[in-house]
Order: sequence, then structure tokens, then C-alpha cells
Amino acid sequence: MKIITNKKSVILTILFTSSNILYTLTNLTGEVILWTSVGSKKVKGTKKVTPTTISIITKFIIKRITEFGYKYVHIKLRGFRKNKKTALKHLKTKHVNILSICDNSSLAHNGCKQPKLRRI
Repeated sequence: MKIITNKKSVILTILFTSSNILYTLTNLTGEVILWTSVGSKKVKGTKKVTPTTISIITKFIIKRITEFGYKYVHIKLRGFRKNKKTALKHLKTKHVNILSICDNSSLAHNGCKQPKLRRI
């Protein structure tokens, strides 16, 4: 019996931090193929999280995906920013088939209570 593996699909992880946006392209086993950030493209300061820079970096990522010959993309989003929809909109308009979109944003709830400090 022949096992069919899909070598034309990759995972694109987008991490939205407070001052930067990181893109990581991995294969299905988790090995990094390509990574880039808005800050690595010589954009500094508060201009890093504007919709225009997001569109520029997304076009760069899609160009690299098509150069490597991948056709299908799984998207994982992390972080809290209002520009998530902008990034998804630019990814949907290009010639890459999106198989799944997963939002892995976790909201902290203060966790466990810290132990009382010992006074000497």
C-alpha cells in the first residue's frame, strides 16, 4: 500500500507582538524553512505595525512560498493586534490555497498564587 505524503504544504506562523510582527515558514514536521520580521526589513519604530508594512512583508512571504514550489498553506496566528485581519486579507487575495486558519492566542489569567516570602 502506498502512503501519500503532501510535500506541497507548509505552515505559516504569524506572531503579532506589541512592537513587531514575526513570520515563520515551517514544513509539516516543524523544521524552519524561512523566517522574517518587519524589523528585519529595515522598518523601525512605530511604523512596523502599520497595514502598509504588513502588506509589503506578506507579499514577500507569498513570493517566497511560490518560489519554493509550495501550493497549500496552514496559517497559525498568535498574539493580540488589530492587524490580524489585514494580514489574513492579503494572504487570501494571493494565489496560495489556505487549508486552515488557527488562532493560538492565549490570554493569561494570573496563574497560580505565588508562595509567601519567608521573612528572617
